[in-house]
Amino acid sequence: MPDQKNNRGITPDTVIEYTPWTAFKRLSGYIRPYADIAFIALAFSIFSSCLLVARPYLVKIAIDNHITTGNLKGFDLLMIVFLAIYLIKYSVDYAFNMITGVLGQKIMHNLRMDVFGHILSMEMSFFDHNQVGRLMTRTTDDVNTLNDLYTTGAVSIFNNISIVIGIIGVMFYMDWKLALITLAIIPLLYFLAAMFANKIRIIYRIIRKGTAHLNSFLQESILGMRLIQLMRRIDWSYGKFTLFSDRLMGAKISNVYYYGLFFPLLEFVGMIGLALILISGGHRIFQGTIQIGVLVAFIRLVDMLFQPIRELAENFNTLLSALASSERIFTLLDTKAKVTKPLHPLPLPDNREICFDHVWFAYEGEEWVLRDVTFHVEPGEKIAFVGPSGAGKTSIINLLLRFYDVSKGRILIGGTDIRDISPDTLRRLFSHVGQDSFLFNRTVAENICLYSDSCSHDHIHQVLSRMGSDHFFESLEKGLDTEVMERGSRLSQGQRQLVSFARALAADREILVLDEATASVDTFTESLLQKAVPVLMENRTSIVIAHRLSTIRNVDRIYVLARGKICETGSHAELLKMNGLYATLSRMHFEG
Repeated sequence: MPDQKNNRGITPDTVIEYTPWTAFKRLSGYIRPYADIAFIALAFSIFSSCLLVARPYLVKIAIDNHITTGNLKGFDLLMIVFLAIYLIKYSVDYAFNMITGVLGQKIMHNLRMDVFGHILSMEMSFFDHNQVGRLMTRTTDDVNTLNDLYTTGAVSIFNNISIVIGIIGVMFYMDWKLALITLAIIPLLYFLAAMFANKIRIIYRIIRKGTAHLNSFLQESILGMRLIQLMRRIDWSYGKFTLFSDRLMGAKISNVYYYGLFFPLLEFVGMIGLALILISGGHRIFQGTIQIGVLVAFIRLVDMLFQPIRELAENFNTLLSALASSERIFTLLDTKAKVTKPLHPLPLPDNREICFDHVWFAYEGEEWVLRDVTFHVEPGEKIAFVGPSGAGKTSIINLLLRFYDVSKGRILIGGTDIRDISPDTLRRLFSHVGQDSFLFNRTVAENICLYSDSCSHDHIHQVLSRMGSDHFFESLEKGLDTEVMERGSRLSQGQRQLVSFARALAADREILVLDEATASVDTFTESLLQKAVPVLMENRTSIVIAHRLSTIRNVDRIYVLARGKICETGSHAELLKMNGLYATLSRMHFEG
């Protein structure tokens, strides 16, 4: 394993087991930067609750002080106050909803940026083990579920909790005996809610996992649609998607079942509470110990008490779904990158000599892809790697660009271990052209200028002219401003590879890496690329992984790899004279 130097900031992976409380506590951390706004929203919520519970108390005053006594003095003023409370509460609720809505969107923006920023910081091995569809689910569906919590669920939760507290306070103020009778059913409500929450939390974990599987398969199927149709695997793909969809549907039906069972039980418990109030209050009215207005107010308050409790139970849907999503998001955020930025990065040395010093590497465990590989590349030198598939050629490039870290040994730039250099700084040395050119859904010019925002059309034309391929893109409908569509689908494979070559030349980096860059193009395009290769290599260090002999015939030195080891070294002519593996590969794959 890599040396655990403090400078490199490498820490062991830690796994956090999230409970509802720890997840909720972590979510609350995103509110802290906006604590002042949250405090204002909480104040509006409490004020709104006070206005709401004041209405039954005003009804009690109207009945006991005016209607039953026939005293109409002040009754009109009481009704005006009653209407004014409605208008004020409407205004307060509007302000509260606006504040919490804006607060929720700010929090979601921060969380979404944290998730995407963390994904961007991960090394390539992370993406080897995490499907794109699942990562998309974390960044979109799971974050949107939390958005519902902060913008809708949080609004209802704050409001309903403050309403419940206000109602109970007014009940005790009017008649503590009836209040205690009402509260007697709270333990039963708590028992039902606890059972419901436990079941729903498990179901929502299954739903989020099922959604991730469904999205992953959908994304994979759409990207591989050409192959699915070509290989007549439409029925198989449909059946597989049906399986994932059925599992998700089953989990959601279980969710519907528990909600269908819980809310009628909640209504039944509420009716028990109302019946107890009517029995006790009715007897006490006949005994003359309470006034009728108190009983009427209590009936209204009991109904008002169970309304927010019912809504709080409905908010379990949002809350528990959000907690399930948060567990998955925070598990992603807590995944530590294995390729890390050093705590105190060293600058790039002036000497750009590359040295692999007894490098061993395995993607998994000790299944070695590279075994004790040692070589060096002088500044300005041009070298190539050849060998059978799986010999470790591309792995050398992945390690040099620090997409992965070595398992044993060192890679040095000018005598400095590349693990002591910031990955961003290190990668500024390189231009890279691979076998499969990836193009973004932007214009041809924007794809060529990925390395630099200041790249102009004039510079691009100069680059294409040096490559001898400017006519390729002049024939497009909008020239360099042509949208290439997703993954460059509007261009041919050869045109996509020409864009990659132009991108590397426009970047004008010190070290060029060609990873079987001409292996997947037609003969005509290859002839154009072969003319561009010397232009690309001019006055810079070049490392070539060769598939075709014409690419490497004139390099300074060729390394032949087999089973992760360098077995032959020399120029093209020297290796042919050895009549070893290189000569065999030349006869089989190149000249033949």
